[in-house]
Amino acid sequence: MFGETLPQALLALPVQDLPESIVMAMAVFALLGLPLEWKKIAAVALLQTVTNLVRLLPIAFGMHTVILTISLAAYTRLVTGARLSRVFLAIIICFIVIFTVELISVKPLMAISNLSYEQAVKNPLLRGLFSLPYEVALLMLALVKNYFNQRNGKQASR
Repeated sequence: MFGETLPQALLALPVQDLPESIVMAMAVFALLGLPLEWKKIAAVALLQTVTNLVRLLPIAFGMHTVILTISLAAYTRLVTGARLSRVFLAIIICFIVIFTVELISVKPLMAISNLSYEQAVKNPLLRGLFSLPYEVALLMLALVKNYFNQRNGKQASR
């Protein structure tokens, strides 16, 4: 992303990529009606976090998103056995949440911080801070959906 260096990418792993991968995996599990089993979520999240190093590859802008979407679907399928079509639908719902929250939160965050979008994206620490709103939204989605899955007895298992 924007000519990221290896040290920047390594700093981004624990600051942005791991938390994002955890809440994304949680949301996907919950949307699939699966229980939030921490070992399975951790496995998917750690694999996805390492896969985030794809940003270092010299590929067209936006291709890393495609790669990360496919990898998340593959890891989720591998760990849970869920149908791939349902996994992709859950991931698309997560991306809609991320897009919506970013649309609402980025401008106010830039105004409050006096930073341009490019400055925030180039710095892994700032990128981690700017991703907090959608990470919280995904976490809330996962926890609320999981609550209703348990309450309605609709949790699948594997």
